[in-house]
Parts: sequence; structure tokens; C-alpha cells
Amino acid sequence: MAEIRPIDMEHWPRAAHYRRFTEENPCAVTMTDDVDVTELRRACKASGRSFYLSVLWLVSAALNAHEEFRLTEVDASDLPAPVPAVWDVIHPAHNVFHEESETYTGTFSLFSPDPVLFMERAAEDVERAKRLTIPAVPTPPNVFDASCVPWRHFTHAGALTDAPSLSPLVVWGGFRETEVRGKAVTLMPLSVTISHAAADGFHLARFLNEVEEAGCALAGSMGGVRL
Repeated sequence: MAEIRPIDMEHWPRAAHYRRFTEENPCAVTMTDDVDVTELRRACKASGRSFYLSVLWLVSAALNAHEEFRLTEVDASDLPAPVPAVWDVIHPAHNVFHEESETYTGTFSLFSPDPVLFMERAAEDVERAKRLTIPAVPTPPNVFDASCVPWRHFTHAGALTDAPSLSPLVVWGGFRETEVRGKAVTLMPLSVTISHAAADGFHLARFLNEVEEAGCALAGSMGGVRL
């Protein structure tokens, strides 16, 4: 069962920024960049592991590692407006594409810090969603949106809404093969979008860096007994 911790606004370093971008200038912030997935893609091919589920775990782990990506709002009876709070854990809500109808079914997978356990559960979620024709299954409140667009390498992705969400939207796309300092590398665009009340460019850049770094570590572990 997910738990929520209300934020003490008097002692929260981000309180003024939160108020500014919820009350005065509501807007979202987004960042897209290529991440090096050379080793991860190679390790997935060699081990037979799903690259998609590997990336899904990586972004889930990176988001769960930081409070700014687990924010929500809760109603308080003694206050005139909802107050920010933090989930103890968030889970990825992701889409399963149906090629025959060119539609998708949204599902979700329970996050686990153990990549093996997470990928086993998520694989079952994907298989169930493949058999459904509904737009989405019911999800718990503590989810973030994750989407893969493998048909194209892109330079920007995001969502335009009147009410920027405190919950992050993560999108990744197709590969691009290139050469860096004489070495062949595989690059994948990765994008994250969230309300500016929750995060700044620093936090988004750290997320992208951590996903890239953790991808190399996960690739290395695929040669061991765990994977």
C-alpha cells in the first residue's frame, strides 16, 4: 500500500518555487537528449532480456530515487487549497501497442528495486495487455506515464496541457547509430517532462545522467548469475 508524506512548507527549500509555478506562472519543464545505450543494447541481445523492460526499470529506478519526481497533492480540511506531498514509491504506467488495430492498451507495473523481479512482473503485465482491447486498465494514483516511440529517433518530446502535472512523463524513442571518438555507439533519445513546480533543469539533467550511468551498470550485471 502506497504511503503519502505531506511536505512541511515552512522548511521545504522548494516552497517558494512551488508556489511560483503553481499560483503565478503554471508551466511545465521538459528536457530531451540522447543517452548512450550501446552496452545495454548489446547485453540485452546476448542475454535474451527485453531492452524495453530494461529501460522501463531504469527510468523507474531513477525517478524513485528523487523526491521531486514523486510529488502529488493532497486535500487538507483546514487549508483553502491542496498541499504538496510525496509518495513513498511510484510505478510506471506504460502502453502496449496493438499492431493490427494501431491502437494501444495502457497498463502499469509495480516497481521493485530488483530489476529481475520488476522485469518478470512487467512481462506478465505486457502479455495481459496484449489480450485486451480496452484503452487502459485501472491504475493506482501513484503512477507516472512512460512511453516508447520506437519508430523514430526524435529530438524533442513532451505534452502540452493547461495544467502541468506533478507526475513525470518519460518518453524514449528509436536508436541512432553514430561514431564518437572513433568508437561506434548506439544513442537513444530520452525525454522527461514535469511541472516546473516540481523540478528544474538541474533535476531533469540529473535524471538523464543517472539513467545513462545505471544502464551501463545494468548491462554489466546481465553477465552475472542474477540476470
